[in-house]
Amino acid sequence: MSTVSDLLGADFVCEQCGQRHKTRLKHLLFSRDALEHLPMLCREFAGVGGEITLVADTRTFSACGETAGEILANAGFRVRPVIIPDPESGGLPVCDDCTRAMLEPRLGEPSMFLAVGSGVINDMVKWIAFDREIPYAVVATAASMNGYASDNIAPALKGVKRLLYGRGPVAILSTPVLLASAPAEMTAAGLGDVLAKSVSAQDWRLNHHLFGEYFCPFCANLINEIEPVYMDAPESIGAGEPEGLAALFEALTLTGLAMTMAGTSAPASGGEHLVSHTIDMMAMRDGIEHDFHGRQVGVGTILCTALYERVLAVTEPNLRASAAEGVTDGQFWGRLTEPVETEHVKKRAKTRQALEALAAPGAWTRIRTNLAPTSRSPQAVKNCLRRAGAAHTLADISIDRERFMQALVHAHEIRERFSVIDLARCLGLWPDIADELVDRWLM
Repeated sequence: MSTVSDLLGADFVCEQCGQRHKTRLKHLLFSRDALEHLPMLCREFAGVGGEITLVADTRTFSACGETAGEILANAGFRVRPVIIPDPESGGLPVCDDCTRAMLEPRLGEPSMFLAVGSGVINDMVKWIAFDREIPYAVVATAASMNGYASDNIAPALKGVKRLLYGRGPVAILSTPVLLASAPAEMTAAGLGDVLAKSVSAQDWRLNHHLFGEYFCPFCANLINEIEPVYMDAPESIGAGEPEGLAALFEALTLTGLAMTMAGTSAPASGGEHLVSHTIDMMAMRDGIEHDFHGRQVGVGTILCTALYERVLAVTEPNLRASAAEGVTDGQFWGRLTEPVETEHVKKRAKTRQALEALAAPGAWTRIRTNLAPTSRSPQAVKNCLRRAGAAHTLADISIDRERFMQALVHAHEIRERFSVIDLARCLGLWPDIADELVDRWLM
């Protein structure tokens, strides 16, 4: 079993995949007095009395940012606090090109960045710090997502959710009290994000068997031994109990490190994330709010595990060549049509490759044999989310059935990566069985 401490500053050749794995994360501090160690960590990376730009939003600055800034200032650092405001149209800040353009003139020329927040704050600072080649640390204010330790950035560029590769933090800090005081919806989002591994790892294996793409069993299985802590007692997460939160935070950190070591988001992001990203993009298109990413991901994970169950039950595939065809629906995507088409054209090419590979003698039997033992049932995922008080129905994420169905029909268009949704389209199952699965598992 590998723990986070085993992987801090890691640099080793993997016995399972033969590739060299490296992690940039040097310190993970999760304790009652974690913030008291901030000056020591910042001296290591910013020097004595260096300038630190602290980035937060209004809520995370009140929760912890102001205190962190005072601790650093009292230790002799020059601290520049930068608060990301809420959008004028309402809702929470987002990580996109517009927010970055607004922030850039206010950031100064620091020796180091300190992100105080969760998904949006961490991604925004990671993005800017990478481009400026400046180290950053993060004070995690919620166990809400798996991106703290990863190199990945998921901004919206011209309204389209993209995946960029940056460089993760040198240190992550948090306290049990800080995580327990986060809104329950955010903690539930973290559980949804970590449970996504049951689909994303399968999609990663699928791409390995179809296209010969790189796959690492070590990275794919990194959280297997810690999973029972929250899968068997998810109520502890819903109640904000220390043991449950600690296990969830470690699992989220490990999945982030898995993405970093693998050099891809594949260990923790598959078809379930495409569903969530599509919902986000539809909200951007329409100028409305959407639920937390991880809560949507949890619902998408239930749907995609149910889809894998149906796909792997197929014994004789009836391949559908039309899966590699289709146009990007301009009426549906509106102003996002052009950037979506950029990705959709790659997906059509990928699907043609998949159809060719699936048609090879024995290919489908080999894929079923390799994927079936590692599949998780939709019932297990749904029960875990339900018992934790997390989102597990469409009503929980405030989306109606028609809108969710639209997301399912168009989710494959937004990213080149091949997922269970694309596989089901190749087998002629999707979107024909979407109504049935949604009614059975998500209503």
